[in-house]
Amino acid sequence: MSDQSQKQSNGMLWLGLAFLLLAILSNLLYFFKFPAAPLPWVNLLLPIVALAALLIGLFRAFTRPQTYKGKIWGSLVGALGVLVVAASALFFVGARKLPRSAGAPQVGQRAPDFTLPDSAGHPTSLAQLFSASAGAPPPKAVLLVFYRGYW
Repeated sequence: MSDQSQKQSNGMLWLGLAFLLLAILSNLLYFFKFPAAPLPWVNLLLPIVALAALLIGLFRAFTRPQTYKGKIWGSLVGALGVLVVAASALFFVGARKLPRSAGAPQVGQRAPDFTLPDSAGHPTSLAQLFSASAGAPPPKAVLLVFYRGYW
């Protein structure tokens, strides 16, 4: 029992776990006004740093078991780290393969005219929505809501 109490806490495993949690939470940056250009790199590099720290901690735990703790939980977190790195790499590569849409309207550009049925089934065009009704000024903008399913 005195042998177990003399073992040191494996700080690299804790550091790896902290970086792994940061890597997972870094995906929330997409919802804030964070510059979009470095985000894929942040989401790829954080799990790699976490996995490197976890591997160093696991190396310590397995090569010097009399000194450091963390064989079991370090192995579990290391496996989670490998999964997070693999998922980050897949998203990083997958995001780069998305084709650019040349025909999509750009910010500030007027949308092309179209006609679709409204919720009552009557055909409504975008030009109709921008036209002025009797005695009212024409609207400056139209909010388009795309939804799946039916009401």
